[in-house]
Amino acid sequence: MKRHISILLSFLFLFLFSISFALTEKDFEHSMNFYQKLVEKKVSVEELIFTLKKVLKKYNDIEVNLTPVREKLLTLRKFRVSRDFYRRLEARGASVDKRIAALKRILIKFRNIDVDLSGMERKLKRLQEVKAGEGEELEKFEEFEVEKETAAPTIEAEVEEGEISGAEIEEEAEDLEEFKEFKP
Repeated sequence: MKRHISILLSFLFLFLFSISFALTEKDFEHSMNFYQKLVEKKVSVEELIFTLKKVLKKYNDIEVNLTPVREKLLTLRKFRVSRDFYRRLEARGASVDKRIAALKRILIKFRNIDVDLSGMERKLKRLQEVKAGEGEELEKFEEFEVEKETAAPTIEAEVEEGEISGAEIEEEAEDLEEFKEFKP
């Protein structure tokens, strides 16, 4: 009889212990407040994406509405793709008109995003000044450029270095496909 009581008490203790460490909606709010502090600090889009992915993974099993988190994540990923496209345009030496048009599209499409767009706005202003003949030459300023040592690695570099596999890339693409209903 004593043995049954000790086993029962052990199970009760384990049950109460697991309940005390279960994630709650309040924990989710704390995580989202942390994310908002990152936004206010104007961290990179890669850091914001990383944080939101961790939030999704952490709170996937509790009954919290994660739709806004998924929407933010999808928007940030789309912004990153657009930003990288602009950088490739710039690297290829696209005309000032094409770069101005690309920046305008990005700034209009992502004007309400959690990312700091002030660098792109300054770049657009300078390009417009150059086009009007009032600005300095394009080669003389590098404000929007990211230093190679601090830039996030490209997918190609990660694959070559073995840090990411083809399966992870496909998983990332599937994540984006999952949210077709949020496409603008």
